[in-house]
Amino acid sequence: MRLVKLLTLLLGLAAVTSLLVACGGGEPEELEIPVKVEHEQLNPETVRVKQGDMVTLKIEADEAGAFHLHGYDIEKDVSPEQLVDLYFVADATGRFRITFHAEEATTGGEGEHKKGEEEEEETTIGFVEVQPR
Repeated sequence: MRLVKLLTLLLGLAAVTSLLVACGGGEPEELEIPVKVEHEQLNPETVRVKQGDMVTLKIEADEAGAFHLHGYDIEKDVSPEQLVDLYFVADATGRFRITFHAEEATTGGEGEHKKGEEEEEETTIGFVEVQPR
């Protein structure tokens, strides 16, 4: 009888362990992900992270403009002469558009982007997918 109880307990523990592994779990990670904007396309097209991750997109661009992560409402000026870091904590889950705004926009200080009086054309260049942990 004790052997049956022990086996049942071990099988139950194995099932719980399998569920925890299948759900991803784990601690949030600090991620540095290189991305390139070339010909108004993002490479890789989709950046996948997990909820809670601390993400730095290391952006290299072939033309000047503004890189905008929708949903998190973060926008950074980019140019061909420099590597730009866009940092965010992936607290919201879902699929978020990344758009590129042409250089004609007015820029403000410290690398932040300000919209001019006219609405700038934006092009969807890729996505960030934040999956539940």
